[in-house]
Amino acid sequence: MHKIESTIPKEVLWAEKLVYWMDDAFKIPLTKFRFGLDPLLGLIPWVGDVISFLISMLILKSLVSAGLPTRLVWKMFRNIVLDFGIGLIPFLGDVWDFFNKANRKNLKLVRAHFESQTVFTPEMVATDGGWPYISQTL
Repeated sequence: MHKIESTIPKEVLWAEKLVYWMDDAFKIPLTKFRFGLDPLLGLIPWVGDVISFLISMLILKSLVSAGLPTRLVWKMFRNIVLDFGIGLIPFLGDVWDFFNKANRKNLKLVRAHFESQTVFTPEMVATDGGWPYISQTL
């Protein structure tokens, strides 16, 4: 069986680091629950939510430069705006920020998109009786 490789752009790898800090950097001992800077910033009324929103938009900008389809970009933008809007509501928004991880959701969407884009390796294009492997799979 030939291996199909996915191509993950460097922008996605950079975004993964920032998403880690925003959504997963800290762990509550004796549990599997993780959270990042996003809900902590959200504890600062208005200003913290705006800072989190701007960081999320920076992540989105980076991911868009990796060449995503418009439909996916709008879905990701919707996740960020929803996170921001609910995050503005006192108390409810603070709790929401600990459980809703818009950046992590968006990163999963992007990874799924790029993993669905395959690259054929030279071994896959090897010929068998004069017919390339790719044409046999079509």
